[in-house]
Amino acid sequence: MFFDRTGNYNKNVSISGMVPKSVMIPSGVQYNHSSEGYFVIQDSPILIFKTAGKAAIDIPLYLAHHPKKGKYTLFSKCQDLHIKLVPSDNSIKSSSATRTMQQVVTSTSETEADNTELIKTVESINLAQRLIEEADKLPFSESLLDEINYLRQQKRNLTENEVLSGITDILNKYEDKKRLLEEKASAEQLAIQQQAEEKARQEAATIQAQNDSIAAAKQLQAEKAQKRSMWMIIGGVTLAVFGFIGNQIFQHFRNIRNQRNMMEMQQSIANQAEREAKRRVRNATRATSSRMANNIKTKASEAANKKASQKINGKNKNLSI
Repeated sequence: MFFDRTGNYNKNVSISGMVPKSVMIPSGVQYNHSSEGYFVIQDSPILIFKTAGKAAIDIPLYLAHHPKKGKYTLFSKCQDLHIKLVPSDNSIKSSSATRTMQQVVTSTSETEADNTELIKTVESINLAQRLIEEADKLPFSESLLDEINYLRQQKRNLTENEVLSGITDILNKYEDKKRLLEEKASAEQLAIQQQAEEKARQEAATIQAQNDSIAAAKQLQAEKAQKRSMWMIIGGVTLAVFGFIGNQIFQHFRNIRNQRNMMEMQQSIANQAEREAKRRVRNATRATSSRMANNIKTKASEAANKKASQKINGKNKNLSI
């Protein structure tokens, strides 16, 4: 395609990729302008130039990708089309110029036919570019891999420098995106691994804290049990000591009581013996006194009886008193 003006296209027309140059028309040359601002060679455009003298026209040609109506993406600039014009009243020169123009247009059509592979390659570049931009994880889609393989093959077959540059650029973007996604995947894997390690560390720390808490509780319980046992031992020893001391004191008091009881018993026995002795003495004395009194009475009675018997009629008679 080529342009007879740059900018001011219809509102539904979009030209991107490159900034095109328009047809360079010398002064004094008139031609039928396009309504869109450009001509597409595939549409076989007809241009009529009017000039009063000799003139030369340079037409910059561009290769463009046409994904949809009104949208053109320029990706390569071809060799300019050079046309020489002569006045129409010179039939020989006009015929020669006509043949020259026909030859140039024919060559351009042949070039366009030969550029079918270039167009396919550009379409593949654009598709690969879009797929690369849309790719967000590995592995890449089969469509992207197919386009990359196709572009690598075309890189060996084509000779167009700008297309080769575009292929090289898209292959570099592919490798950069692949490396970026690999780094991203590695970073994500590392982050997942770190998260797993951190989770495992936290779980281990939690388990360790629980074990430490259980161990501390058991240690505290053991210490309490040990203290309780120690206090029980101390209490038992103290109780035994106090029991022993109390027993000794009780034994002492019991011994004192027993001694007092023995002393009282001995004193009671002594008193009893003394009383018995006194009783016996009294009894003995009373008996002795009674015997003596009885003896005296007996003797007195005998003496009286003896005297009485002597007085009564001179006969022996017992008189009872």
